[in-house]
Amino acid sequence: MAARTKLLYQTNGNLRQHLTKILSLTPVSSLPPSDQSLIKEVTPNDHALITTSTIFYVQGGGQPTDTGVISTSTAKFEVSSVIDGAKRDLHSRLHTAGHILGLAINHLSREDKLPKLVESKASHYPGSAAVEFVGNIPGSALAAIQEKVDEFVASKRAVEIHFWPMERLRRECEGVDEGFALPEGEELGRVVEMVGLGSYPCGGTHVGDCGETGRIEVRKISRSKGVSRSLSKARPLICLLKSIVYNVSRKQNTYIYTEYFG
Repeated sequence: MAARTKLLYQTNGNLRQHLTKILSLTPVSSLPPSDQSLIKEVTPNDHALITTSTIFYVQGGGQPTDTGVISTSTAKFEVSSVIDGAKRDLHSRLHTAGHILGLAINHLSREDKLPKLVESKASHYPGSAAVEFVGNIPGSALAAIQEKVDEFVASKRAVEIHFWPMERLRRECEGVDEGFALPEGEELGRVVEMVGLGSYPCGGTHVGDCGETGRIEVRKISRSKGVSRSLSKARPLICLLKSIVYNVSRKQNTYIYTEYFG
């Protein structure tokens, strides 16, 4: 089996530039159909570049892909990778903010300040970032959610990356259901821990501590045709965070949406 490209962002999310070696450069049109389907509007000029290692985050886990430039100035089989640092920082803040919101709601549920909830999935895309819970979050919980989120952000707890065996991951992580499994051949799962607050299995990038997301302000929770919506603002450093919470009456799912605006 061919060697896998080493994903450097999994152990060092602060890298913005990296020198790596080219393994292959292949026309996309020659790839298997399943691989071609990952690219929209393939042209004859599109090629797939495979390197020994990369700092580019690949789309997945609810987080968008990085963008940037790969270039070379020599005849060697080496390239310099430079990612869009501002976009990476934005995605990292969104991702950590989503986990802080999720942890706040889970804590309130365990404290019996919210009904029993089950966290199911998440998206951390600008404009549609969300964490989803099965259960009903009433509008009266706004103040409690605000207080808990403020507490977590103000704590500035460290955000750390670990690699845990499945047994520990299932025991200590939020958002792990019975169908959760590690990729084939892997014995350790990557985990992001907001130290002292909680952890999630996660392959994404994050800020260094909870305070780096800035203040998250929940504005309101409204209800229409079984859908609850909550608007919020935040000022994470120089950005604005808007959150929307809503639930679907059929399954009583609650979603929290977050969006940054530069």
